[in-house]
Amino acid sequence: MSRDWLMVGVNFAVLLLLQVFVCNAVYLGIYLNIQIYLMFILFLPANFSRLLVLFLSAIMGLSVDLLSGDLGLHMAACTAMGYVRPYLLKRITTTTTGQIEIPPLNRTHLGQYYIYTGILITLHHLLLFTLETFELREIPFILTRTIVSASCNIVLISLAVRVKN
Repeated sequence: MSRDWLMVGVNFAVLLLLQVFVCNAVYLGIYLNIQIYLMFILFLPANFSRLLVLFLSAIMGLSVDLLSGDLGLHMAACTAMGYVRPYLLKRITTTTTGQIEIPPLNRTHLGQYYIYTGILITLHHLLLFTLETFELREIPFILTRTIVSASCNIVLISLAVRVKN
């Protein structure tokens, strides 16, 4: 378990710094926001309790908000993502032995991997952009931003996972 905690700490620090000092500094237009820090929540160990995942997700979101000058938007979106994550994992990745695992990015689990990352990243972006805009007349704009950003972030995170492995 101590190795898990060491990896969680390193991932937290590296992804937070990458997000705040690299990704937030790159402007790719109003429709595309790079959110590399979501890898932290996506790939937390599957054996962590729901409460711990929720807590770590909220802390990551709060850290991004504090270092980016936002007003709790990332914290709300990350907390929602952390809340849904255990339920989604249980639905799509339970093995025959009853173990819950993070779907790996390989040929045999490709569908599970993209369902898992796609749902969680899209949920995060939809909530983040809805809270950011907060106007009903802007629904087409919110949906466009969500689709564009989520698609690009799914691809970017998949590439980062490939490089890491």
